Amino acid sequence: MNAKRLLGALLTVGLTLAVATQVTDVHAKGKKEDAAVADPPVTKKAIALTLSGVSWGQSPKQVGDALDKLVDEDYRPRYKEVQPGIQMKDLDAQIAEDKSQFRRSRIDFGKLPTGLDGTPLRGEYSYNNKEALLSFTRKGELTYFFFIQERLWKIIEEKKLAEGAPLGKNYMEAVVKLSTNYGIPGRVRQPDGAAISSVEVDWKDATSHLRAIQRSDTALGLAYEDNGTVANLSSLRPNKPTVDNGIDPDVAAMMRGPDAAPGPPPDPKKKK
Repeated sequence: MNAKRLLGALLTVGLTLAVATQVTDVHAKGKKEDAAVADPPVTKKAIALTLSGVSWGQSPKQVGDALDKLVDEDYRPRYKEVQPGIQMKDLDAQIAEDKSQFRRSRIDFGKLPTGLDGTPLRGEYSYNNKEALLSFTRKGELTYFFFIQERLWKIIEEKKLAEGAPLGKNYMEAVVKLSTNYGIPGRVRQPDGAAISSVEVDWKDATSHLRAIQRSDTALGLAYEDNGTVANLSSLRPNKPTVDNGIDPDVAAMMRGPDAAPGPPPDPKKKK
């Protein structure tokens, strides 16, 4: 996805919304791109979490209990169709399996690396800071729940885009629909090789930050984040990743030259 094309589309949405709301200075604001990208725009409509009963700060158990109710709701029509006996017992077992899937999916980000480091989720968590991830699949859509100190602070919903899908057939169409829904064009962010791995468009309201992350032209991730937690991430993540360049201290000293300041003393336990 070309970020300039996306920005142009959002500016067009901004002009359309300006006409609809009789805001006369949106065109001038749209030209000031540097000011527009400083912070995510504040939505005119609240950013609501899509799963009933789930809210920021909940524990994994509280989220699990809320998801259990959704599973019961999904299976209620099927219970009306089955007869007591083997079929009902099979349905009971299937529901129990769907509910336990969320609890079994837990991944703790401790000291050891996980298999998620090679996925698009890599920048969404940190190690050794009491963070965990649980996942849940409902109606063919995968949702990730991120916890820090056992409190829910981020949800990422993986959405498929296609002709007739609620968000449209491609990433640009989805972003335009989201901008129209929230009453303001989002901020376009390009990959930076570090925190942002792909094109994103984001918004915020008083409690939540929403990021539409491009997975491909026909898929996106909707990342909802708690503003309070995001503002305090630096203190909630005191343990930073270590950088190991693999260079022996003696070799590093030789590379610096005789006039350079001395490096750290060699580790007596390390074999040369």
